[in-house]
Order: sequence, then C-alpha cells, then structure tokens
Amino acid sequence: MFENLLPWLGSAFIVALAASLQGITGFGFALVSMPLLLLIYDPHHVVIINAIISIASLSSLTFKVRQQVLVPVVKNLFLGSILGIPLGAYVFFSSDVHLLKLIIGLVTGIFSLILISGATAKNVAGRIWEATAGSISGFLTSSVGMPGPPVILFLSNQKLPKEHFRATTAAYFILAYLCSLSLLIYLGGVDQNTVFTALSLIPLAILGGHLGYLIFPKVSQPKFQQGVSLLVFSTSVYAVITSLMSQS
Repeated sequence: MFENLLPWLGSAFIVALAASLQGITGFGFALVSMPLLLLIYDPHHVVIINAIISIASLSSLTFKVRQQVLVPVVKNLFLGSILGIPLGAYVFFSSDVHLLKLIIGLVTGIFSLILISGATAKNVAGRIWEATAGSISGFLTSSVGMPGPPVILFLSNQKLPKEHFRATTAAYFILAYLCSLSLLIYLGGVDQNTVFTALSLIPLAILGGHLGYLIFPKVSQPKFQQGVSLLVFSTSVYAVITSLMSQS
C-alpha cells in the first residue's frame, strides 16, 4: 500500500507546486514538474501525465484571464506547432527511457540558463517568427512534453505586459498539448494506468493554479522568474547526471 501511496504523495506535491508557479507566470509547469517527476516515473509516462494535467490546469487559468489573450499570436503559434508535433511524436516513440530523460534534462537546463541570463533574441517579431517558434514548440511538446522554451523566449522579446504574456501562453499551450496528446493517443502511446494517475492529480493542479492566480498581483516578476529558473536548473542537472550514470 505504502509503495503506491508514497510516489503519489510526492507527485501531488510536485504538481501543486508547479501549478502554483504556472498560475503566477502563465508558464513553468512542465519546466518544474518534468525533471522532478522523473524522480518517480519513467520519461514516457511523465510526458503523458504532464500533458493531461497541463490541459486541465491551463483551461482553468485561461478561462479566468481570457480577456487578456492575444488571439492572433495564439493562432500563428498553433499553426506553426502543427508542423513540429508529428516529428516530436517520432522522437517520443523512437527514443529509449535514458535518452529521453537526458533530452529533457538538457532542454530544461539550457532554457533555465537563458532565463537566468535575461538573454533575448533581437529583431524577432511577426507572423513568420511566431509560426517558427510554434514549430519548435510543437516538436518539444510531443517529444518531451515541454512546449514552453521557444515560445517563452520569443514572447519575452516582445515585451508584453505580464497580463497578456500569461494569458497568451496559457491559451496556446492548451492547444499544443491537446493536439500532441491526441496524436500520441492515436498512435498508441498512452496507457490506462498513466491516464488514471494524471486524472488523480488534476485536483491538486487546479488548487495550486488557483493559489498562484491569487498570488499573481503581489509577485515581483523578475525575481520570481529568476527563482524558478534556479530551481529548474538544479533539477535538470540532476536529471542529466542520473541519465548519464544509468547509461554507463
């Protein structure tokens, strides 16, 4: 009994924490939850669990902030993601557990360092760039369950007010996750036990997201994002080290 309960309790804490951070920033759920959940489940299960929970928690957040969503930006990002999602699905099915864990660790680590440094891309704007960011995001969504890195970097460069930033990223991520999850289900990459685990964690995600939504007006965005980035970097380093050790 305790063998099953303890992993679930650990997962519940991780999901609630990640969802609260997402409620504040509009992103960060996968960046925090993915490397931490890798301590409990194998990467293929984590990708599916993350997608299902993200759809539920992001739907709740997006409904609350729907007036701030920049619809044209979401549309261009999503159209681009449709190109990248099939290629990401191929990587998901063809990569073994250790390689997928290594990829997740590297992606989150690199992105967290970029966020910590405050680096942005210069002279990058418009529909073509939005679609390009969406394509890369779509690939990462279906391969490692993380649509955020390219979209966050792109939109950060646009200097959007944090209200529009949070709402737009949340709305886009719902679409990317829905499309990716649908394809993985169609291709037989989702098992029943993983779905049950994800569904049992959704209430914790919604609770954490609501808490983050309430905290949002009181948070200093730059300091908060730096703190999240440091946490993500630490967990991603651990994921990379453990995946390399398991292969040696």
